[in-house]
Amino acid sequence: MEKKSSSNMSMILMIGLGIIILILGIVAFYFYNQYQNIKKNPNQVAQAETDQLVAQVGKLIDLPKDETPTVATVLDKEKLKDQPFFSNAQNGDKILIYTKAKKAIVFRPSANKLINVGPIAIDQKSQVQVALINAGGDADGVTKKLNDKFAGTIAISSTTDAKNKNSVKKITVVDVSGQNADAAKQIAAELGGEVGALPAGETAPQGSAIVIFVK
Repeated sequence: MEKKSSSNMSMILMIGLGIIILILGIVAFYFYNQYQNIKKNPNQVAQAETDQLVAQVGKLIDLPKDETPTVATVLDKEKLKDQPFFSNAQNGDKILIYTKAKKAIVFRPSANKLINVGPIAIDQKSQVQVALINAGGDADGVTKKLNDKFAGTIAISSTTDAKNKNSVKKITVVDVSGQNADAAKQIAAELGGEVGALPAGETAPQGSAIVIFVK
């Protein structure tokens, strides 16, 4: 009788262990699937992050309805300390810039708090310098889209041809300065492209902060 009871207990333990392994496998598969989707659709992720941020800020203040803001993250507050509008900004704060409305917002997600809101004049010096490298795409169409969407926040500094057009598979936005990750995501989402690295053999034109390979 004791032997049978021990056998039943072992069977129960094995079944329980099997169920745990099955659950862990399902969870692992789910997160792997999510990770693969993020890798395939970085633009959708960037857009979702922007939409979530706009929804969060929109609960605190009325926002322009006819445009999507350009979003930046404060990475080094010391670089902004000489600009009065950003004097109270901290690392991790989000900056929303509405070009058409000429409005800027400094928002602190960690405290769900508006740090500063007001009109902002964007001059040529503060614009992100963008270079277009044509790899067989519609450079004129891309230029128009960028001017319509990001007028005032970016400046197209040059347009040249790619050295090897076959190395570019789709519209690719490269943050060559390493300082404009959010802007690169916004541009890629607007153009239906992706954020990536410089294709083999290509170089960034001098003075450009972002390079767009047009395919």
